[in-house]
Amino acid sequence: MAVIAVLGVATLAAAGYLINAYRTSPDAEAVAGTASATPESATLPAPAPSGSVLPSASLPVSPSASAPSPSPSASKKPETPRRSGGHPNAGNTGVPSGVTLATYKGPCTISKSGTVIDGKIVGCDALEIRATDVKISNSRINGRLVTTEKSNYSYTLTDSEVNAGVYQGAAVGSTNMTILRSDIQGGQTAVVCSYNCTIRDSWLHGQELPAGSDWHLGGFLANDTGADGTTKVVLDHNTIVCDSPSNSAGGGCSGNVNLFPDFGPVSNITVTDNLLGANEDISYCVYGGSTSDKEHVSGVRDIVFTGNVIQRGKNSKCGQYGPVTSFDPAKPGNRWANNKWDDGKLVESAN
Repeated sequence: MAVIAVLGVATLAAAGYLINAYRTSPDAEAVAGTASATPESATLPAPAPSGSVLPSASLPVSPSASAPSPSPSASKKPETPRRSGGHPNAGNTGVPSGVTLATYKGPCTISKSGTVIDGKIVGCDALEIRATDVKISNSRINGRLVTTEKSNYSYTLTDSEVNAGVYQGAAVGSTNMTILRSDIQGGQTAVVCSYNCTIRDSWLHGQELPAGSDWHLGGFLANDTGADGTTKVVLDHNTIVCDSPSNSAGGGCSGNVNLFPDFGPVSNITVTDNLLGANEDISYCVYGGSTSDKEHVSGVRDIVFTGNVIQRGKNSKCGQYGPVTSFDPAKPGNRWANNKWDDGKLVESAN
């Protein structure tokens, strides 16, 4: 059977496959007790090339292989609402130029509320947040950044980089988190949200698919609800792409934005002004929340996609089968408006 055919069948069930990997209890996570020493010259691995993204389109290029050079006189850029340079890319996300990075020597499990990590290279396999109001800025995390689902733990990640490498789970997740102007790559999916997540001006890309694995990958995934019965997601002005190529074992990308009502009726999700990248090996670029065979599909509502740009790619469809599936405009509060191809033509919703 052709690889595309395998992915086409498997993707409809991909949500359950993906989520089961992400719903590991905190105690089952292998979390180091202290950060491992990481030289300041350490670099992020480049994301795996797919060869499927339209070369002439405006998707960002991979970041430079060189980390910022420490300088005693370097000062941090003042924080602004949005860096210049169009949609997020290597030049306007991640650690700003001129920032001096020092090795992080604190714990890999943050249990003190109000903790601030600024200007650090973090070498934890997983930097786990078990506290509230944690702030991470101007830093490079060579590993994962996670919280515990169904908790009140919270953090903000600003002007930073996360690279999870090869990991069957999320690079960043999953509850009460705000991500601003950050470069997120690696893992099975870049960002997973269980409840209450805001992501702005960030670049989600570079997922990792080991040879011979049948993992299903994604850019952003929401699949649950919080105690108030909503998912509560804002995706605003990001570049989101699942750019890994598929393989002969049936592994590959499901979508860029994956909304699946697996563990709750996903709702209150706003997706505005994002660039959604093309990949011929992806199934659809958007799964809109109303996949018919999901347990909680009847309660899906208040999902809004407006003003997004969807890249056509080489086959002019963004993904293998098209730009969007499982978005139901008849659901209460759902709206699909002014979403366009990168050539300016309107993209219609689909269910």
